[in-house]
Amino acid sequence: MAGQRDFLIHLLTEAAEIEHNLLCSYLYAAFSLKAADTPGLSAAEGKTVGGWRKAILGVAIEEMGHLALVNNLLVAVGGAPHFDRPNLPVPPGYHPASFVIRLAPFSRETLDHFVFLERPAQAKVADGGGPYRHEGPGRRRTPGQLVPSTPDYETIGAFYEEIRAALLVFGEACGEDAFVARSADYQLSPEDVELSGLRVIRTMEDAFQALDAIVEQGEGSSCEKDDCHFARFLGIRREWDEALAANPAFRPYHEAALDPVMRQPATGVERVWVTEPTAARLLDLGNALYGLTLTLLEHAYRPGLDRRRLVEGALGLMHALSGIGSALVRLPAGPGAGVNAGLTFAVPRNLHFLPAERAAEFLSERIACLHEAAAAIAPDAVPAIERVRRLFERPSR
Repeated sequence: MAGQRDFLIHLLTEAAEIEHNLLCSYLYAAFSLKAADTPGLSAAEGKTVGGWRKAILGVAIEEMGHLALVNNLLVAVGGAPHFDRPNLPVPPGYHPASFVIRLAPFSRETLDHFVFLERPAQAKVADGGGPYRHEGPGRRRTPGQLVPSTPDYETIGAFYEEIRAALLVFGEACGEDAFVARSADYQLSPEDVELSGLRVIRTMEDAFQALDAIVEQGEGSSCEKDDCHFARFLGIRREWDEALAANPAFRPYHEAALDPVMRQPATGVERVWVTEPTAARLLDLGNALYGLTLTLLEHAYRPGLDRRRLVEGALGLMHALSGIGSALVRLPAGPGAGVNAGLTFAVPRNLHFLPAERAAEFLSERIACLHEAAAAIAPDAVPAIERVRRLFERPSR
């Protein structure tokens, strides 16, 4: 029984990381799209690009819902919510070989890769190539039985089928002990946050319905609905082809960096180091806001705290982060870089505050620090900073 529980927790933890990684990848691409009133875009082109940005941000929000569902499943079977992940780009071998996840600006190759990642199992879809070429051998399950491991899988839908099979075996083996007593007290519910498909996991039926919601919304979905992720990305690609046919000079994106970093990269590692002073300070603040967002979400899974207020705070930070991410792609990365900067979504090494009874105090300390940093950035250089200032001026929201 213990081994089956460990294996299921292992699978769900990887699912949380994939959802989280895709969320950041989609946000980065959306931030890099030009605003509708950008010089060089016609009114019709601006409207089209604005629709793309809205559609991709909508997909990202639904990925947040998937992450919440996976974390509810983790808690239900005895695991802990998981918001940690490797910093992007994900190193080869960490996920299956075909799951190349990077921070890349919107482009035809990036769009093709999004279609590839969200494809139904039966769809014949080629990958985008270029920065998304597959590297390294596929993963193979280790022969041991004590330490969980997973093999390669071709699609996200196939991975969720693996989770479904493991959940079924786990439920048959554990019976009434499959789900931890009172685990619902530690999960996010629709009363805490409005995310499509979110549910509390109390029964095996709840668990299977959660998996169905994730898959049908787009993660390797077999659906033909116009609003699944796969269909939305296909729609954007069709509109791209039409716009490019009408205007061969059509460029709907800023030349943001591929895989930007805050710190000087190691020798031999190809990364764009953001060193231009304004961009570097804004990136530092953006990553701090992102880290605080993850900390608030971690604490939202603890009983006894104001869960709805924590989630609302996290969503407010994400809204402010959107402005910072969009501002960074308009700022040069640094001398000689030849591209603009971009948000790196760097994950803090520790997301917890202990003891829990002092969490509010520690969070207030961090918020005061970020408020001071935001106040030091001139709004004439970065107009988006006003949104951050207003957020911190109303901490009760």
